Amino acid sequence: MFIENKKVTATGPITYEQMKANLRNLLVAAGVATALAVPALGEPLEDGVAAYHDKAYAKAAEIWRPLAEKGDPAAQYLLGTLYAEGKGVDRNDTTAFTLFQRAANQGDARAQYNLGASYAEGAGVQKSETDAAKWFLRAANQGMVFAQLNLALLYAAGKGVPHDNVEAFKWLELAFSGLPPGGPRSDVAQAMTDVAAKMTRDELDEAKRRERQWKAQPEGKAGGSGPN
Repeated sequence: MFIENKKVTATGPITYEQMKANLRNLLVAAGVATALAVPALGEPLEDGVAAYHDKAYAKAAEIWRPLAEKGDPAAQYLLGTLYAEGKGVDRNDTTAFTLFQRAANQGDARAQYNLGASYAEGAGVQKSETDAAKWFLRAANQGMVFAQLNLALLYAAGKGVPHDNVEAFKWLELAFSGLPPGGPRSDVAQAMTDVAAKMTRDELDEAKRRERQWKAQPEGKAGGSGPN
């Protein structure tokens, strides 16, 4: 998995172990800044984002906390990032996990991604690669690029899911398409080369067919207790 300021180098095969080594940074890879890309956040949430960018983290937490307590998934996700980063509040992985879980159950793809990263690292919850894969899948199905990448690497490694190079290559292709040129995209290209080297022509064709047929499935405020 990758983050814009810290990435796995593309000098050799990209492994699950390398991915896992970066999970602490990747836990908040989507970042508070991504909230700005969500339309119609609402004034209180935007005020918190502005405070965050001004490095007034405690103020951001003060703004988001009552909204999170009322069940707003965006506020829960944003407040969770503060606890994961230890900004404006004492760092607390357990509290971050709880907030991500509440938002993820309502369909927030960024929170689902962070929940998957929490399970993969064992941050605030008992480590479970199976649960990590389930939450990455939910976020990936909504089009969350980093979740697609991490899910691909889990399939390639057979961690939390059965080993499946066809599914791995499909998700890598989707992640590659969703990333801008440069760092992480180059690493995805390297991972695609690594996986493709282990596949037959028929398997590559099947992966490409699945990639073409894939469509994002937004959850919205989906609710529910967790992935099926």
